[in-house]
Amino acid sequence: MSTTIESTPRDKAGLELDLHSLMTAIERSQAMIEFDLEGNILRANTNFLDCVGYRLDEVQGRHHRMFCTPEHASSVEYATFWEKLGKGAFDEGQYKRLGKNGREIWLQATYNPVFDEQGNPFKVVKFA
Repeated sequence: MSTTIESTPRDKAGLELDLHSLMTAIERSQAMIEFDLEGNILRANTNFLDCVGYRLDEVQGRHHRMFCTPEHASSVEYATFWEKLGKGAFDEGQYKRLGKNGREIWLQATYNPVFDEQGNPFKVVKFA
């Protein structure tokens, strides 16, 4: 006799609960920030804000470059980075960033484009 345990929800409510549970786990364990395709900050979770030392109202609507040195933010490499993300390319690595008051921070992170139903990227989520 064998027993099969199904781990995927069978109905929409179950799927939504599963998705909500996954998002809660990610929110709790990861530093996360969302950007539009141009690099403007849409939202950030508490873990990310604690890491960089800002409040949400200090970063929301501003550009990602606020976390970079002026030299890096004006570089061809930085422009190419956002261009690739805007086309749907994933990026991962160790990134030197600046927190509040210019404090240097090194993050192991991934930049993940998020796609709409037609397969077009519409925002980028960074997990660190």
